[in-house]
Amino acid sequence: MDIEEIQAIFKFSALEKHMISSFGIQEDLFLPFLLSLKSGGSWSYASEETKSMAVKDVITYYSEESKTGYTLEKIYFFIEPEVIAEEGVIQRLEKCGTKEERELVERPYIITLHAKKIIFAEVNPDLRKITVRELKKKHIKLKGTPAYSAAHEMEHLEKGEVGGIPLWTFEYIKGQ
Repeated sequence: MDIEEIQAIFKFSALEKHMISSFGIQEDLFLPFLLSLKSGGSWSYASEETKSMAVKDVITYYSEESKTGYTLEKIYFFIEPEVIAEEGVIQRLEKCGTKEERELVERPYIITLHAKKIIFAEVNPDLRKITVRELKKKHIKLKGTPAYSAAHEMEHLEKGEVGGIPLWTFEYIKGQ
């Protein structure tokens, strides 16, 4: 790593610290947001006093004409999230970081969350921009993959461990 890279990393870190402080939230609560941004996926954090959760969604834009595109990442970051409503039941396989294998779980197709604060970020790799803003609303409805991720992280926040049926209980069937 050369000196220019090190300086760029320090500059990025300073801008990140300024962005975090601009929301008036204790810094450790931003851990799920930073993990989602830097490592990918959805994350949650809980202390004795409070909890937070980041849920990631992606949308890919592709031009048939130019044969190019990019995947926009959306990060919903919740301070003190609560489940208000759930709709539908989806059977799916999930792997949690603490488990060695995926497990069969049930997740809602739609989940409505309430939070003390909801911060929304868009990560645009095409423009190399990260836009972060606080949403005015305190409720949000998520559908599909972000709903499954939110339910998974809420299970961590409420129960600690995510539980499901092990993949090894499945039966192999040879197709014709």
